[in-house]
Amino acid sequence: YKKISSVLKTQKILNPLTNDEIQVFPVRRENNTIYYYYNSSEGILRAGKQFNSDKLDFEKEKRYVLKYPIEKGNTWIGESKTFLILRRYPYFDYKATANFQLKNSIISVDEEVKVPAGKFDKCIKVEGIGSTTFFGDSEIGTIKIKIRTKEWYAPNIGLVKAVRIEETDTDLFGTTKMVQVLDEYSK
Repeated sequence: YKKISSVLKTQKILNPLTNDEIQVFPVRRENNTIYYYYNSSEGILRAGKQFNSDKLDFEKEKRYVLKYPIEKGNTWIGESKTFLILRRYPYFDYKATANFQLKNSIISVDEEVKVPAGKFDKCIKVEGIGSTTFFGDSEIGTIKIKIRTKEWYAPNIGLVKAVRIEETDTDLFGTTKMVQVLDEYSK
C-alpha cells in the first residue's frame, strides 16, 4: 500500500531543552504525525514529533538522521523501534514492537538513485543494523529480530529512497520488508 508524507513550510521554533531558536523542516506523515528536523553543526537531527494537534514533544537525546562529517565510514548510534513485524490472527492483529539501537554507517557519498521522482546523483547512502527481542506470549516465547536499513539522501532534496527489513527467527512472524521512494517533489 502507499503512504504519503508531505513537507510543510519551514519555521523557527524555540527548543526548550537547549533554549535555542532553530529553523525546522516539518514533515507530515500519513497518520497526521508531524516530525520536525533541523540542521546543526553536528548533523541533521530530529527535533521532535507532534501527534495530531498535540504539543510538540521534543527529543530528550540527540537523534541524528545524518551525523557530520558526511564522509564514508562515519558511524553513529540511533534509537529506533520495530514497526513492521505483524501477525494476523482471526480476531486480532499482533504487532511486535520493541526498542533497539541502530548502528548507522555512511557507506558512500556518490550513489546514483533512480526513483519515480527522477534520477539523483551524488546521494549519501547510509546503512543501519540492529537487533532486539520481544516476548510474544507463553506459547510463542522470546523472538529475536534483526533489523537492516538502507537510506539514500540526495543533495538539497533529502531522503529519496529507504529500505527496511525486519527479520525474525520464527516462521510465525517471518520477515517483513518496506521500501519507500520519492514519487514527486517541487522546488
